[in-house]
Formats: sequence, structure tokens, C-alpha cells
Amino acid sequence: MEYSYLALTSLIYFCLATINFFNEDGKYAIGSKEDTRIAFDTVRSFTLCGDDEVSDESKRILTDYHIEISKNISINTFDVNNLWDFLNNLSFYTNSLLSYINNDILSLHSSIYIFFNNLIYDYDNIKSLDYRQIEKTSISLLYYFIYLKITDTRYTPNDDILDKIYNNLNSTYHKNLYELYFNNKTDYKNYLYTPQNIPSNFSFCNGYKKLIIKILDSYKK
Repeated sequence: MEYSYLALTSLIYFCLATINFFNEDGKYAIGSKEDTRIAFDTVRSFTLCGDDEVSDESKRILTDYHIEISKNISINTFDVNNLWDFLNNLSFYTNSLLSYINNDILSLHSSIYIFFNNLIYDYDNIKSLDYRQIEKTSISLLYYFIYLKITDTRYTPNDDILDKIYNNLNSTYHKNLYELYFNNKTDYKNYLYTPQNIPSNFSFCNGYKKLIIKILDSYKK
């Protein structure tokens, strides 16, 4: 059992290396043999959903993977002709951020701040070139701003980008999360804590429910 996580990690890496992927835009891409961001996200999701708790050794391993992969990522302005790279970066950095908030990894690589600041800078461009990406971009930025708010309660994002994010959130849950953190509407907390209202991508396993509760518990007026 002491080495079971390492064995499972190796197995998942092996399986992913033999699978071909298609992203949501229909573009062909190879598996983790070519792109370790996919493998990190899969291992991270598998670990999070496995038993609700992540061991200290697993946290160290996941942190090392996060740092190693981050060092090799090139962060560029949004390119509609390279959506595969954009979507993988968005998924990798958002999941890394959420894992850190959830105390499942121990530290974040500095490139995460560069990525999200680029996302803010590119926001209008992303919306004009490919509107399909704007909601997931808005959700990722919402989590980033919440993370900064948790780190420093005095932090307030620029009103312009906040308004754009709110207007492009389709989920009532995320809108209410926004209202709690950036308008101090504490009457939304009951809705946010209610299990039936938690988005399906958070409610399907205990680890993700723990994550959303951690975000809510971290709110400080």
C-alpha cells in the first residue's frame, strides 16, 4: 500500500500514452506521451476522487509534477488556431490552482500568475475570436480572483474585468459565488452550501465537494 499511488500513477501514464485524444473542437491530438498536462489533470482528478484525502507523499509527488510541467510551458497570447494548447493550459493551471486551494498540492509555480494575467489581458480577444471559450475562461478567472481574495482579503480586481466575467457566467452557482466574494452577499451562502445546487462537475465525488466547501469556508467578509 505504501507504493500503491506510485504504481497507479505509472499505470495511468502508460495508458494515456497509448490513447489518442480529440478535443472539443474536433482537432486531433496525441496523448500524454506528447503532452504531460493531460496526464497531470487525469492523475490529479483520479487522486482527488479516489478517497477524498491526499497523502503527504502524494501531495509532494503531485507538486513536483506541477512544477516540472509548468517550467516547460510556453505562455503566449490567445491564438484561435492553436486551441488545443490554450485549452490544455487553461485546464492545467485552473486545476493546479484548485488543487492548491484544496491543499492537495504544496506550492504553485510562478508561471501560474503569468498565465492568468495573460488571460485577463486577452479576455476581449478570446471573446471576439472564439466565443465558445469565454465561459470556461470566465470561470477560471473567477477562481483565480477568489484565490487572490483568500490570500489577501483587501484584494479587489479591476471592476471592468469583474463585470465582464459576471456577464459571461451562465451558471447560477458561479454567479452566486461571485456575489458572495466580490459583493459580500452572505445571504447567498445557504444556496451555495446546499448539495443539490453544487455543479455536477463538483458533486460527483467527495473530493470535489470538499473543494467547493473549502472555497466557501475560506470566505472572509
